[in-house]
Amino acid sequence: MHKSATSPLDVATIGVERLSALAGLLAVEDVTFAFTNLSPLVQVALFGTFEAGLLEVRAALLQMAATGHGARHSA
Repeated sequence: MHKSATSPLDVATIGVERLSALAGLLAVEDVTFAFTNLSPLVQVALFGTFEAGLLEVRAALLQMAATGHGARHSA
């Protein structure tokens, strides 16, 4: 699979937006009720999605920190 040249900031931003959307969806009462009725295997898979997303964001942030692209510059 070909990977495009996406910046670490883009990867982190998109990852946070995806996780935020998933968390927002799971916070809806009807969805929360449906979640409790899912099999434990499916529930674990959803939490695995969160874990994978957080690891991706973490890797992007660490890459930015290592290259100095995430450093704040004072004026």
